[in-house]
Amino acid sequence: MATRWGICSSGKISHDFTVALKTLPPEDHQVVAVAARELEDAQQFATKHSISRVYGSYEELARDPDIDVVYIGVIHPYHLSTCLLFTNAKKNVLCEKPLAMNTKKMKEILSSAKRNDVFLMEMYCPFCGSSVTAPHGFCGVCGGDITFLKDVANKVPEEMPTTSAHLSVQPSTSAVSLYGEKKQKIVKISVGVMRMMDGCLRPVRGTLLPLDVEPQWSCQELLAAAIKKQKAFKQVVEDGAHVLLYPDASEITNIPGTDIPFTVEMYKKTSGKPYQRIKLYICTVEDFENNCYTGTTSSEEDGVVRVHLPFQMFR
Repeated sequence: MATRWGICSSGKISHDFTVALKTLPPEDHQVVAVAARELEDAQQFATKHSISRVYGSYEELARDPDIDVVYIGVIHPYHLSTCLLFTNAKKNVLCEKPLAMNTKKMKEILSSAKRNDVFLMEMYCPFCGSSVTAPHGFCGVCGGDITFLKDVANKVPEEMPTTSAHLSVQPSTSAVSLYGEKKQKIVKISVGVMRMMDGCLRPVRGTLLPLDVEPQWSCQELLAAAIKKQKAFKQVVEDGAHVLLYPDASEITNIPGTDIPFTVEMYKKTSGKPYQRIKLYICTVEDFENNCYTGTTSSEEDGVVRVHLPFQMFR
């Protein structure tokens, strides 16, 4: 009896799979149904491939009792929900790569398949290599390099750099998401230089520069970037150790008035300022320790710190 296939999605990759499947003997495999999000798309696909049953939703395909295996060709971000739909409907599943967008989602799909006692496979060709007994089973005179097939006779195929074993480190081809870390958001703040002037720390005019930072940066990361930025623009940055300061000339360690470690994002939230209005400063440790500051305020208009009270340094 032929294995009865249902095709989920009517896109190009589903078209390619259906064409390939129809090269096999009809007594072994038959495509009997197709489903798409729009009925019209499914009808056009069915006409092109001579498929008898057409559905305008994936749920209808899941309810079809005459389907043995469902091929899933939807876009990557929907693999989780679509796989769960069919495994929970007791349907065997062949899903296009990647099976899921991250390890957590993959485990959820695997758990559903085990719980419902159905077959589940990722549509990835190297996984089939172990069925080949020797490299010479392939054509070696057609011009292509097939040396990567040297280990196909092994029971456990060699891990390739794009297999699911590398799910957490390889980039996805999806425009919606990535396998690994997402590209960090970059925001822009301003950094300047403070120096001792008239016995107190004050911003040096003309040193305020825009700086691209990541919201999760700590004060140490921000300090290093600020020093590098100032030196790159040939500002007068003195040698030696530096500290990072708030506009009121207090050292940046925690969020003001809290025990929460500083990050750019947290400071933005607590200060109520947009990123582009955040101004921070660097100064030498020597100047900071000699400062006479406490209770100063800063002027957003001219960037000059006004000193009101004497300062005693506690370290």
